[in-house]
Amino acid sequence: TDGFVLPTEVFLLWLKGSATTFQCSKLLRKFLRFLCQPLLTISDNDFTPFLNIMNEWYAKDTSNKIKAVFKARMKKGMRCSGSIPYGYKRTKEDKQQLLVDEPAAEVVRKIYRLACQGLGMTAIAEQLSAEKVLIPSAYAAKYFPENCRHNEMTDPYRWTATTVGYILDRQEYLGHTVLGKSICENFKTKQRRAATADELMIFPNTHEAIVDQDTWDIAHKLRVRKRPKAANGTYTHRLSGLIYCADCGARMGFCGSENGKHYDSSHAFQCGNYRSTTNQCASHFVRASVLETVILKAIQAVSRYALENEAEFVADLQSVWDENKAKSEDTGQHELEEARKRVAELDAMIQNLYESSMKGVLPERQAQRMIQQYDEEQILLERRMQELENQIRQESVKKADTERFLVLVKKYRDCHELTDAMLYSFIDRVEVHEATGGRTIYRKQSIDVYFNFIGSYYPPCETVSEEERIAAIDAEQLRKKQEKGKRASERQQQKLKALREAAKAGDPEAVAKYEEHLRKQRERNHRYRQQVQEARAADPDHLRQLDEKQRLKQEKLLEKERRRSERSAQRAKLTRTELKEKAKTDPEAAEKWAALKAREAEARQRKKEREEARMAADPEYAAMMAERKAEYERTRAAKRKTEHDALVERAKTDPEAARQLAEQRKYQSEATVRSYQKMKAAAEAGDPEAVKRYEAHLVKRREDYHKKKAQQEAISA
Repeated sequence: TDGFVLPTEVFLLWLKGSATTFQCSKLLRKFLRFLCQPLLTISDNDFTPFLNIMNEWYAKDTSNKIKAVFKARMKKGMRCSGSIPYGYKRTKEDKQQLLVDEPAAEVVRKIYRLACQGLGMTAIAEQLSAEKVLIPSAYAAKYFPENCRHNEMTDPYRWTATTVGYILDRQEYLGHTVLGKSICENFKTKQRRAATADELMIFPNTHEAIVDQDTWDIAHKLRVRKRPKAANGTYTHRLSGLIYCADCGARMGFCGSENGKHYDSSHAFQCGNYRSTTNQCASHFVRASVLETVILKAIQAVSRYALENEAEFVADLQSVWDENKAKSEDTGQHELEEARKRVAELDAMIQNLYESSMKGVLPERQAQRMIQQYDEEQILLERRMQELENQIRQESVKKADTERFLVLVKKYRDCHELTDAMLYSFIDRVEVHEATGGRTIYRKQSIDVYFNFIGSYYPPCETVSEEERIAAIDAEQLRKKQEKGKRASERQQQKLKALREAAKAGDPEAVAKYEEHLRKQRERNHRYRQQVQEARAADPDHLRQLDEKQRLKQEKLLEKERRRSERSAQRAKLTRTELKEKAKTDPEAAEKWAALKAREAEARQRKKEREEARMAADPEYAAMMAERKAEYERTRAAKRKTEHDALVERAKTDPEAARQLAEQRKYQSEATVRSYQKMKAAAEAGDPEAVKRYEAHLVKRREDYHKKKAQQEAISA
């Protein structure tokens, strides 16, 4: 036997021609990085290193063969692992096919539903724990013990954020088979790394899906968004993570009230680089309530335009997509071509420098320095070329998915409030521009809303000029000021009236206050008269100005009185019922009544045509209108029946009710006769529908006649 002395004082025995040599070599290569120079050499075992190399080749070749077998199976879409995703099960006959396990699948759907509502992973885990839902390992141990590898668990109902996040990240719930999720780089170690997106093997639609694509996209987007937390550990606002600065691209942070009180002005968003020392940017301050109002109005406007003008909506999106695609391709492709040309030029320059150096024209030291500079530039260009290629391939402009957006619009057809589900379903991101106009009432700020599936879009609308906008703001401010003054005057009058009533009742304190009020009013009037007299004495033209002002005021009063007298002298506009009654005796009123009926008929016809066209294009709208019409008919029939029964009961004792009942029955009889004559005339004219209705009417009349005759014969017998 021969021995080696190691720094760790480990003595290894090498037995010549035995298996111990291979086992020791495995231990050395597994646990030791290198060996020091041995104190005692082995002269009779010179082939040991070659044996170790051959042993390593054998192990490496075996590992590669096993990897090749597994990779071949995975390329065929065959699962190589015994574990299955939570929410699925498999049969003994076909272990490759996954079947939905409904109890667990309902938990998965609930997790995705809560994630789409904006809840974080920790909140979802706490809710599942509070509801006593079994964790996946405990569920597998209870219902599928043959697939369970976790024998010990502290709490079978303790969900964690990691487990929830693992479920939210799995694409198997979309019905896809995902293989090759982890990769072992070296056969000597057990360490594995997560596979990149390019290394994953995804086979779509191999089994039944538990969640749809839209739900998975929304949940994944909200999971990646990672809303920041406030100092107290609570999430700040539901818009956090969706608002971005339009100038620097940074995410805007939420600014809330520190004392816990809720004010509209204290809940706002601000650019994340506003107070940054490295990336300086403007504030872009905007209130959270303004953002929610803008988002709701944008959703309502786009939804209304998409439902009413679907063809124009699709055409607009197509034109915008074509324009953006051409623009993005021009910028990226042009830069890529320029980089390729520069790389070719650098290759030629490096070759020329090398030839000059070899011929002795250029000193070798200078040639090496210039070649190194060109080589560094070439390396940077190659990296940039790779980035541009990835950008063109992966970050190309996506075509607007109008079908999915229209489905979403029809789902939230009549929206009057911005809910969390609607917010996360519609909105992809919101970009806020810097405001203009300062901190005044004329402040103006542009906000771009980007929708899911279609991007940034707003329907055509009338543009408002800057003068019109300022005039509208001034008019609104004047209206608010007048209303405020009116409310203050009303409150003052109410207080004075209450004080006057209390003084009349004999309250001493009220009497004193009311007398003090009268005294102050007399003093104000006296001061005003003195000011007027002083102004007249100081300015001779002031008297003429006052007279002119008084004259204009008197003319306005006279004009107002004249208009009032003219309005009272004019005939009052008749209501529809009064016009209908007057048309029976007055020819002029009859003409107005006929014109009104014609206008109403035209309006009804136009409305009917619009509704029929929309119902033909939208089956859901047609079903909704049919249901609404049926409900209206049921309600109207029930109301008319109730009123008729009440009229019949009153007619037994009330002569006026008896008269109304007689008129109603007379009108119904006349209407029946008119309907019969109209149907008969249409049948004689050859209308197929009228002929069919008329024949059915005659058949029913014969049946009623024979039935009545049989009853009379039976009574007489």
